[in-house]
Amino acid sequence: MSPQPGSTMSSQLDRPAKFGRVAAEADDDPASVEDALLRMKTNRLLEYNQPVYIAPMAKPNLQALDNSALPLMNMVREFLAGNGQVLLILGDSGAGKSTFNRHLENKLWTNYEVGGRIPLFINLPAHKQPDEDLVAKQLRTVDFSERHIWDLKQCRQLLLICDGYDESQLTSNLHTTNLFNRPGQWNVKLIITCRTQYLGPDYRDRFAPKASGQYHRTAYNLFQEAVIAPFSKEQIELYVEKFVPLIPRTWVKKDYMDKLAAIPNLMDLVRNPFLLILALEALPSVVKNNTSLSNLRVTRVELYDTFVHHWLEANKRRLQEQTFKDDKHEALEDLLADGFVHHGIVFQKKLAWAIFQQQEGRPVVEYSNKRDKSSWKASFFGPKTERSLLRDASLLSRTGNQYRFIHRSVLEYFFSCFVWDTSRDDDEFAPHVYSEATGVSLPITDHPLSKRSLVPEPSVIQFLAERVQMQPIFKQYLLALIELSKSDPLASMAASNAITILVRAGRHFNGADLRGIRIPGANLTGGQFDSAQFQDSDLTGIYFAKAWIRQADFTRARMEETRFGELPSLQEAWAVESCTFSPDGRSFATGLKNGNINIYDTTTWTRIRLFHGHETAVQSLAYSTTGLPLLSYCSDGTLRLWDGEIDRTYRILRGYSWKVTAVAFSPSGMQFASASDDMSVSLWDTQTGTVTFVIEDFGDVTGIAYSPDGNNIVSCCMDGQVGVFDTRTGLLVQGSGTSDVSYRCLGYSPNGQSIVSGEVTGELQLWEATTMIPRIKWRGHSRPVTSVAFSPNGQWIVSGSGDKTVKVWGGDSPTLVSVFTGHTHGITCVAFSPDSSLIASGSKDQTVRLWEANSAGFDLDVDGAFDSKPSVAYSPDGRFLISGSRAGAIQQHDTESGEIGLVIRRQEVRANSIAYSWGQIAMGGSGGDVTLWSAYTGALEHTLGGHTEDVRAVAFSPCGRWIASSDDLTVRLWDPRSGTSIQVFSCGRVDFRSLSFSSSGAEVALGGNFGTMQVWDVATGKCKKLWVEASFSFVRYLPWSLQAVSCHGGKGVCLWDEDGRDYRVILQHSHIAFQHFAFSSCGQWIASVEDDTVHLWRSPLEVRTQNWDYVLAVEGCLGKIKEIVWRPYKLEFATADMYGSTRAWKVVEESGRVLVRLVWGTGGGGGLAVSGSLFDDAIGLNTINRNLLKQRGAILTKSL
Repeated sequence: MSPQPGSTMSSQLDRPAKFGRVAAEADDDPASVEDALLRMKTNRLLEYNQPVYIAPMAKPNLQALDNSALPLMNMVREFLAGNGQVLLILGDSGAGKSTFNRHLENKLWTNYEVGGRIPLFINLPAHKQPDEDLVAKQLRTVDFSERHIWDLKQCRQLLLICDGYDESQLTSNLHTTNLFNRPGQWNVKLIITCRTQYLGPDYRDRFAPKASGQYHRTAYNLFQEAVIAPFSKEQIELYVEKFVPLIPRTWVKKDYMDKLAAIPNLMDLVRNPFLLILALEALPSVVKNNTSLSNLRVTRVELYDTFVHHWLEANKRRLQEQTFKDDKHEALEDLLADGFVHHGIVFQKKLAWAIFQQQEGRPVVEYSNKRDKSSWKASFFGPKTERSLLRDASLLSRTGNQYRFIHRSVLEYFFSCFVWDTSRDDDEFAPHVYSEATGVSLPITDHPLSKRSLVPEPSVIQFLAERVQMQPIFKQYLLALIELSKSDPLASMAASNAITILVRAGRHFNGADLRGIRIPGANLTGGQFDSAQFQDSDLTGIYFAKAWIRQADFTRARMEETRFGELPSLQEAWAVESCTFSPDGRSFATGLKNGNINIYDTTTWTRIRLFHGHETAVQSLAYSTTGLPLLSYCSDGTLRLWDGEIDRTYRILRGYSWKVTAVAFSPSGMQFASASDDMSVSLWDTQTGTVTFVIEDFGDVTGIAYSPDGNNIVSCCMDGQVGVFDTRTGLLVQGSGTSDVSYRCLGYSPNGQSIVSGEVTGELQLWEATTMIPRIKWRGHSRPVTSVAFSPNGQWIVSGSGDKTVKVWGGDSPTLVSVFTGHTHGITCVAFSPDSSLIASGSKDQTVRLWEANSAGFDLDVDGAFDSKPSVAYSPDGRFLISGSRAGAIQQHDTESGEIGLVIRRQEVRANSIAYSWGQIAMGGSGGDVTLWSAYTGALEHTLGGHTEDVRAVAFSPCGRWIASSDDLTVRLWDPRSGTSIQVFSCGRVDFRSLSFSSSGAEVALGGNFGTMQVWDVATGKCKKLWVEASFSFVRYLPWSLQAVSCHGGKGVCLWDEDGRDYRVILQHSHIAFQHFAFSSCGQWIASVEDDTVHLWRSPLEVRTQNWDYVLAVEGCLGKIKEIVWRPYKLEFATADMYGSTRAWKVVEESGRVLVRLVWGTGGGGGLAVSGSLFDDAIGLNTINRNLLKQRGAILTKSL
């Protein structure tokens, strides 16, 4: 098609050339090579058209931070001027890799001089076998003769700009397979672009050249890489500035920038250049008639929907303005009469489906009318007039006889549209269930979801998951497919895809009847299946990482090759102080508090050796790169080198007065280092056991690590210093200087360019290794960071902390990828396996947990995953539940489904407490303000100022007339309608966390620390009752009385009478430290919280004077619970935890037993929950999985 004049999309998206090509010479023409090159240069310059181009920034590697990015063009210039042979340019889908490549080619051709290096742009997906004879194949496509090709090969140097390595689905090394830069072969420099998501852990070997004369050895010194950074706000603003004047618009630059900033998460979304283009085209339609942009949630699929319609409408108008001959005019009129936009969408979604079906998603379609007139391609690229019109109006680009969608994500979008047709018209494959009325059933084998597994296509899964959230009917169709699989084995593939999509969309299956379903290969990461029935199901190859399958029944289920995202914990007899993998990954060592060292075989995870010798805790372990020896130190002041082959120490280094604090082996294994509390680091010769250097006067060293090349060693200290030293001279290379920070641990990135350190405050810091300039710092944990490490592939950073959590971060940013929970005591050590596939974490709870690293991130909730939620509250009628987060966000959930409706964000304050009244939501936050919001629109109604410290608690009166709020000094009473202050109660310096109004609203009761309980008269502002007992207290008015409880270290928990004069010990578990209490509205139940466990107590309604009975504990909630509340008029309660999860629970009685079942949950999950699940006669569970399930509290009687 020919886009509208000035259309930014036509400039951005590789449209067909509008100019005729310079005629090619015949193969026997005597023209020189330079004549042929001039012809190619002229054609390429004519074809280039890019009205809006923003120069991309790039980082030197995946681990580098965005703020360290440099202009990509400068990095290319350095590559061209240097000795490097391959430059790999990485970037996310839509990052602008192809745009940059074409711009680079244009610049190089513009500056080309006779005899100079020749730029050759190669679209890799356009070649069937680009791993052989690539240059000659490309030159033939632009009409070079064989003689010219031979001349160029012998005499000239080329710059190959190879675009779309990932889209061509290559795995081979193009430099190696094409024999580049070998004698008699092509002399080239090679630039290759590839999507970051396509790469595995050892991706460099796919691109780095082999050493000259040593083809078995990789020459990493000839390989460079660059990673395109997302757009900065300044780049976005510059793009908008250039975008606006391209065509007449009603919006100006400020309109676009204001909307991008106002819509939550949109500014982050459009840091991707391609999504920015879509957003700018779609925004006017998206925000139309929406007055509250802060509550407008825009998804990626909505942007694509709006843009596609905008594109087709614009091209419809363009075609209507043109004059056609009779047959073409008639065809256009027919399309217009029947819905041009609709036919355009149908054409493109069928093409996308055919590309996936016929050529496994390879995006380039090569069409010859003679050769392919009888193939599937003719249905889209044949000469028929109607097809020609639709093709011309579609989001396709053309180069010669090759067609492709303008972007990979557009192909994936239309493929998802074929799976679910939003119009529901002309869709022969709609997943209709069997109808008795018509007698017609679904031809399931022809269903799109039956043709291929979508699990390897995460982008398609995400499009469809967003579609589920937008269109509930799609959810019902997917559920019907799952149900169909129970009776029809042919529905298994469709059902597997369906449940994968639903889980990704956040659909809960708690209590679901899934007996007999067939879903082999589904990815159920993060799914919720509490109390679900899986009996007799086919779960072969299922991925259950971080799934909630507590109390589920898997009797007789097929579970061959099922994975759970974790391995069984290693149970030790003493606290685990240190751990490490051997360099080959075949062994794993743990250092224990009693001085023992255990060695495990990582194939079976059984202990194969036990080393005795140390008398106290083994605080650090390190393997030599050769696997032998193993180095250990302990608090008794000794270093030991162990020979693993003969199970004994072969060298003991002792006799020093100082305490060793850390050890590390050099990459060569010829040297090791030890740090001590006498402010020194000693470098030792491994062979002789003698000290070669002592680095002194540096502080109380707590951590050391070698650089990957072994030339430097970095150390950190409790006095705030981080320094890099030369291992050959012992001299300081770079130092951070002293500060008030206390560092506990550190690690070197595998490329040697970054250092990460962990602090006593729970913060992490990334440093530039060569300069020791601090790059970025973030709060990672609530307790000290005790261990930190880079993954060997550089993709992640893992940190462990005294807060009992293991967290995974992006390798170059503070982006939280995943949280692993399950340890019951603080983390002491973390380690990656050599292939980066496993994370090990040791703890004082005497266990080592083993996590699959590839499960990180799949279950993340983009709306505040792992953001601590300290408060939840029900609406007075129980229809809604609101949750408040530390990031200042409030989410309103439907109580029955958990679906999020209203979202309120105020990111400048933390939401410490929230309350819900009739039509209003109150948030008490940091800074001393109470904010009142409309429960219907989310609009801010009042800001109540007056508190001098953070507001800890808020509560509405039952009638909604008053609201009370407290900080550490006062309780204030407000009129929520006017926002005026009514009363101020001076309560002393008590941290009141519990507020409750009487049913009449005449009294307000307070409960806080130091066991203080008070009752105040609202009208007079006087304290009517005061009593102090125990460590802390909670209060709650019921319709008939005030209920107050206090926690006593020696007595347990006491229930007080209304006058505060007498109490009864009701909860006698004095060993339990309760942090939160909640009374049910009927007064019969108490829910109490102990860390991540909920304890339930019950008292008969008719005899309230009796002691309460302990009923059960809800264990394994996978995160410390910050708040618990009961739903009004129901035996249901909700919890909020430190990882951002909000969960709703139901108390039920079955056969005389009380059970608690999960209704729904949102937010990030920290691990696998399987307690109480039944695996009786489960088929195919391997030994490792059986051991894991037993450890987590599952019931396994036998398996087949």
